[in-house]
Amino acid sequence: MSISKVFAVFYKYLLKNKPLFGFFLLLVIVSNIAMNLNPYFYQLFVKAIPSLEQNYLINLLFIFIAVRLFGVITDLLAFYVGDVVLFEAAKNARLDIFKHVQNLDFSFHTNKSTGSLISAFKRGDGALFSFFHDVHVRMLGVLIGFLVMVYFLIQLNPLIVVLTTTSLILTVISAKFLVANNVAKRKLFNHEEDVISGIITDNLINFETVKLFAKEKWENSRLSKSFKPWTKTLWGYGNSFRLIDGVMGTLINLSIFFVLYLTINQAISLNLTVPDFVLITGFLSAFYPKLWDLVWSTRDLAKNYADIEKYFGLLEYKEEVLDPIKPIKLSHLEGVIEFKNVSHSYVGGTKNAIKNLNLTINKGESVAFVGRSGSGKTTITKLLMRFFDPTGGEITIDGINIKNFNKSDLRGFFGVVPQEAVLFNNTIGYNISYGATLQGETLQEQGFTLTDATRMAHLDEFINKLPNKYETNVGERGIKLSGGQKQRLAIARMIMSKPDIIIFDEATSHLDSESEKLIQDAFWRYAKQKTTIVIAHRLSTIAKADRIVVLDNGKITEIGKHSELLTNKNGVYQKLWNLQS
Repeated sequence: MSISKVFAVFYKYLLKNKPLFGFFLLLVIVSNIAMNLNPYFYQLFVKAIPSLEQNYLINLLFIFIAVRLFGVITDLLAFYVGDVVLFEAAKNARLDIFKHVQNLDFSFHTNKSTGSLISAFKRGDGALFSFFHDVHVRMLGVLIGFLVMVYFLIQLNPLIVVLTTTSLILTVISAKFLVANNVAKRKLFNHEEDVISGIITDNLINFETVKLFAKEKWENSRLSKSFKPWTKTLWGYGNSFRLIDGVMGTLINLSIFFVLYLTINQAISLNLTVPDFVLITGFLSAFYPKLWDLVWSTRDLAKNYADIEKYFGLLEYKEEVLDPIKPIKLSHLEGVIEFKNVSHSYVGGTKNAIKNLNLTINKGESVAFVGRSGSGKTTITKLLMRFFDPTGGEITIDGINIKNFNKSDLRGFFGVVPQEAVLFNNTIGYNISYGATLQGETLQEQGFTLTDATRMAHLDEFINKLPNKYETNVGERGIKLSGGQKQRLAIARMIMSKPDIIIFDEATSHLDSESEKLIQDAFWRYAKQKTTIVIAHRLSTIAKADRIVVLDNGKITEIGKHSELLTNKNGVYQKLWNLQS
């Protein structure tokens, strides 16, 4: 992401309230002018003290304190107004980036690193706050302080202004190279930090697998090895700070020496009065610490830029599966599905996962897809729900190309029970009602009941035995439930969504024989009048299907009822059935 784009996105959020942002900048300017007038008052005090005019000195003191208080008040007000602008901008940025990442294609999410993505959100949001402060408070404050100093010093000796300006320019040029080196080292360190974060996140998500295989020591060793490049890049990053300290410290101290040398000579030659000398030294003592602050604000700005660039850079990932410009809006589907010469190859993955598939699924018909692993069964459902668009051919529902629906509307017609039921770290009631709950409506308003769905999924007896019943938390990814309980909960969630088309992806794979029979009876009773697609490895679960489609290497090799396919002695289905029998 280019610098111009980063700043364009940054100010897009800040300038949503332009008058308030302008008022904030005005307050920053006014407060910094007031706070930088101290040396001028010191000059006035030194001039007035020999006259011993008490009233004038007291009045001058009151004015001096009033100006300082005014500076403090406007400074506080500037921070408050800035926070109002910044807080709203940070909220809107996070909402927009979260929404954009959510809307990105299935391929993005399958290839992403969760740890790296979480780091991008966390560091980016923090960088947004620091970036705002560095640009509009620290750097703007240094600039205003410099201009106030120039205004007063140019009237005394333009050569002093030349020296201070030269030191400012040299500092900025040196800072550019030193900060660039620092940021480059930080990027290397961030990469290794993301690797560490990814390992830890992966471990915490898959802790059950670690326990099952007693791999705690191996995981510790894996993390320990990753700390070797992490340590190397951290030392490189840390030493870049020492380089900044050494170069900038030398440059600033030399600048102070030359300016004071000139000032002292001017005073000795009586070209400067004592009050003028106080004015100059006062401005120098205030300006050079700020110049040092400028170096570090530039360093912080660059550091935060690296984080905010990655954060805003998430907005540059583009959706490949796009919604139509003028989508078709329907409240209900009959459920006639047709695959017309459909082919699909995964980018950077399986080629010809589906090859010239032609198939019509009628309204209310149940069709099961079977075949060896990698035969294309799951790819068909992903194409049907537009997780990917086919590389050839088209898919229609009720005669309408699915590309003419908004993705969210299309997927809303489906009720899916995945092979692995992944649940939210929330209550049983929340997870079951997730498919049915619409924004602004209650379950009662939609006519859904949890008890009906759980009864049909044979989950009600288990829930009623729990102390907190539907308010029981299932844990992260449903870890507190057994495989069968999670699967039945996923079935109840599907029922709650009242779909027009049902997709069962090996939905009873984690159930015991008794539970499987109960679920099968309930499922086929519920799916009787609905278009149903079943993906199964366990062939006993699909014997009731109206048609069974056998896939091999992305092609349909057999199609028919269970009894019909068993008569084909050389067929793939018959071989699979014999293996399982």
